[in-house]
Amino acid sequence: MMKIRCLLISLLMILTLSATAQKRKVVKPKLTPEQIERQAKLDRMTENTQRILFIDSVVVPKKQLLSCYLLSPEVGQVARYQDIFNTRQQPDAYVHVNELASRCYLSLAPTDTTMQLYKSDNLENRWSRPQQLKGINDGQFRRVNYPFMMGDGQTFYFAAEGGDGLGGYDIYVTRYDADEDQFLHPVNIGMPFNSEANDYLYVIDEYSNLGWFATDRNQSADSVCVYLFLPPASRQTYSASGLSTEEIAPYARINRIADTWTDETARQEALARLQGITQRKRQKPLDSEFSFVVNDDLTYTRIADFQAPGSSRLFQELQSLRQQYERLMNALDKARDYYAQAAQDERDELRPEILASEQTRLQLQRKIHETEKTIRNNEIIFLTKNK
Repeated sequence: MMKIRCLLISLLMILTLSATAQKRKVVKPKLTPEQIERQAKLDRMTENTQRILFIDSVVVPKKQLLSCYLLSPEVGQVARYQDIFNTRQQPDAYVHVNELASRCYLSLAPTDTTMQLYKSDNLENRWSRPQQLKGINDGQFRRVNYPFMMGDGQTFYFAAEGGDGLGGYDIYVTRYDADEDQFLHPVNIGMPFNSEANDYLYVIDEYSNLGWFATDRNQSADSVCVYLFLPPASRQTYSASGLSTEEIAPYARINRIADTWTDETARQEALARLQGITQRKRQKPLDSEFSFVVNDDLTYTRIADFQAPGSSRLFQELQSLRQQYERLMNALDKARDYYAQAAQDERDELRPEILASEQTRLQLQRKIHETEKTIRNNEIIFLTKNK
């Protein structure tokens, strides 16, 4: 009996030592300074994840990506470079053309390893030579693509590799500074839009109040997931509601869009707007929807009425400026209304945006007035010389 007890004790000690030895073998690898810094960035961005209502999502082959972007005509067109310029060159480049097709923002790859952003104007039905965008192509990014200009003519979204991104393409936002004729320092828009995969083609349709972006996170090499979301009136984060980083992480990764359906009425209304986009038509053609006073005796109502060289193009630019001003005023009204009942931290975040928008409003007013004056003067001079 004593031998059995000794054997049992010995066996128990061996098993205990074996288990202890196994535990000692599990040693977490030591992180490099770069890995520690990357994890800290990931934690910060997760903590600041924006609260977004995702309406729907669809996985499609990447070549069918644009078929998911059902935009209102007033937003313009998002397209591939090859389709806009009728060429086989630049197969990976994308373009955003404004509503009047008078200006486009495009990406071009001057070499095999880089891609940059440009703008081009439609002059007498021909696109001008592309000009690089100042403030973006300054070496901070390796590749820049997927441009989209908001209706205010100031707020600009794009995707880029490098910078302070998480990996692959990240989505950035910047604003155009008319005084300096360049874009301000781009800002990463953060999670849930960005991830360690490729995230790009962020587009906002202000007329239908819908937004889209694409990502290849958790997808096969030739597939992409396009998310439809409700653009928020202001930036709100999950951390402001007291959630921990661990609790926020599923929202940051967009594990389940159904988890964001906190307002089913808003979601259903958004789906109805999406369905109505394809059925919408412009109320009137541009030729018959305006009244432009040249002088006390002469008023134009059709594009064909303009006589001076370049006046019709300037008038199209004027119409675009007026639309930008209207959209900006609508956005400002919403921001002011929200500011009045917002919490202090939200006010602190909104204040600089409202002030910047006010500056843009004044710039647009001046530009509209100057363009109107130029068109009138050109027409009067031309008509006087050609009596």
